[in-house]
Amino acid sequence: MNRLDGGLPVYEFFTDRDSGARLELHPWFYAGGRQYLGYTRVLPPHTGKAPAHVHPGVAQHSLLLDGAGARYRRAGRGGVLRAGEKLVIGPGVRHTDPYNDGDQPITVRSLFSPGPVALLSYGRTLGRAIRDGEVNGQQELPLPHLLLMLAETGSVTFAAGVPVVLQRRVLLPLAAAVVRRRGYRPAPGLRSPSGRR
Repeated sequence: MNRLDGGLPVYEFFTDRDSGARLELHPWFYAGGRQYLGYTRVLPPHTGKAPAHVHPGVAQHSLLLDGAGARYRRAGRGGVLRAGEKLVIGPGVRHTDPYNDGDQPITVRSLFSPGPVALLSYGRTLGRAIRDGEVNGQQELPLPHLLLMLAETGSVTFAAGVPVVLQRRVLLPLAAAVVRRRGYRPAPGLRSPSGRR
């Protein structure tokens, strides 16, 4: 995987000094003729488990850069990602990103191809929440904030098991209208397709 598991440019990084959680954003770059965007995360013990989801039209490549192993689910089957291995999740495949169920921190890199701006917006918002201590116990966005992010950014990420068209046209806009009133916002500087911040 050469370039993908080596040093990548870092656009921005966020750290929670108390837990040791860290997120680095890697801006758009090319490797092997493909365009990528991604994140590298340091996950403290027993964190990083997010709900199952799909990315229609986007492939995800995950690598364990440091640590004993990272659990994941892909297409209904569980596994453990080890250092030096590559986990490829094809477009539209139901999955749970690699997470830390161990007692020591791990470092996981997830790269997306193509890397749409929605994933950069999500990464910046998650990073700011990590830095500001506004994440849940898994070091992930709380559900209301996550729903707003998915609605606001023209998302390419959707809950697994619910028809994407229903989420895109009905559920996410409705959820966004409710949680926006509670003060949740995407990271500043990135606009949604509707022009709202």
